[in-house]
Amino acid sequence: MRNALAYAGKSGRRIVSACIATAFAQDDADAATAQWRKVAGQFRPKLFKLAAFLDEAETDVLCPNALPNQSAPTTVEVAVETPNKAI
Repeated sequence: MRNALAYAGKSGRRIVSACIATAFAQDDADAATAQWRKVAGQFRPKLFKLAAFLDEAETDVLCPNALPNQSAPTTVEVAVETPNKAI
């Protein structure tokens, strides 16, 4: 991320990091790849060096998204015990 922000300039770093983060918010690898390419395409007219860097780094950055998320929480039913009180 730091290398990508170097191409953005001081005033554009927040928007660049927010746009790149949208790729990581996707549910599956195909959607993440599509979003990554969309973001790179949006930067291409004004920040062509950043877009070229994103194109080159795509496989390295999105590689972990190809694996299923092992750390995702699973739904577990928890039995709630209520004590019997004598009234």
